Amino acid sequence: MQLLEKDLIGQKEFPAISIVVPTHPQYPAFKLDREHMIDLVSQVQSQLHDRYSKQKTEEMMRRLHDTVDEINYTQLSEGLAIYVSPHHARLVQLPFNVTEKVVVDDSFEVRDLVYSVKLNKQFLLVAITKNGVRTSMVYGKIFFPVVFKDMPDNIADVTNNHSLPGWEYLDTKAYNEKNIRNFLRLIDHAVHQALGNSDTPIVFMGDKKFLGYIKAQSANERNTIGFVEGNYEHATSPQLRKLLEPILDKVNQEVEEKSLLSLASAVSKGSYAAGVEEVWRAVTEGQCRLLLVEKDYVQPAYFREDGMSIHVDQLLPGSHRNISDAVDDLIEMVLRSKGDIQFVSNGRLTDFQKIAVVKYY
Repeated sequence: MQLLEKDLIGQKEFPAISIVVPTHPQYPAFKLDREHMIDLVSQVQSQLHDRYSKQKTEEMMRRLHDTVDEINYTQLSEGLAIYVSPHHARLVQLPFNVTEKVVVDDSFEVRDLVYSVKLNKQFLLVAITKNGVRTSMVYGKIFFPVVFKDMPDNIADVTNNHSLPGWEYLDTKAYNEKNIRNFLRLIDHAVHQALGNSDTPIVFMGDKKFLGYIKAQSANERNTIGFVEGNYEHATSPQLRKLLEPILDKVNQEVEEKSLLSLASAVSKGSYAAGVEEVWRAVTEGQCRLLLVEKDYVQPAYFREDGMSIHVDQLLPGSHRNISDAVDDLIEMVLRSKGDIQFVSNGRLTDFQKIAVVKYY
């Protein structure tokens, strides 16, 4: 996990409050979100009251109210997750549509959090113009400016104002070309030195000529996932994000296809499990290397008498053996065991009952 929110994954808390709600980023719709949030908080209070003491309920409601009061309803994304427990209180913007849920349990509902991490990979944006270099680490819609050692400020930084020895005149075109190549070489070198052997993805942005030089001689070719042509020196972060979306969509699609190929290979070797009940068995036995699940698949279930395996028939009314979403619990278990998760488009796992694992053996 790359987020600071990774400390929410798999934590056993008593109680752990999770609220996930679709939001509206523009006025006047956000007024409805504020009103609806009051109702969601009331639902939490009702669930707490049914399961915990009056003192614990009041304590947790104070923490929840304090957290909800921090919401800026004028700066919302497409979804919002609220996580509150005795040791955690967090608001997480989710840049995709979500299904509303209010859960009080002994761990946080993390599917949307994990999906956000998978969908919004962190990468480095290097935007180049003659006037300067703009470098940012990007996660979702958030741009964090970063500074690299030995990064030139602009072309003037590398310009030699003297003609070469023996020249009777200055070949302006050749002179400018040399300065541009040197400028781009130093940029590429500064990025390469800073990233070292890391796998940080990189996107370069600049005019056609600049990108041509980068493509031809970059030391960062292995990490580069795309190029955006044009001068966007004065573009806002939302405008830049829109320009970057086709590259990120392509990368996510490639990752999805790679995971499906891994599953196909596992099927040919018989080292896989399909369907939530069999997947649960494989995960609890520590056999899961990769969990694949359709992104909107939710499956209520209940524990069998052995307390280990699950069944997905009709839930037992009022039983403590019920599981509101076995998929969410599976995701937590896989992450705790250092396995990997891959969400795939709805319908891609029809032959596997919407969920499958690639086993270690």
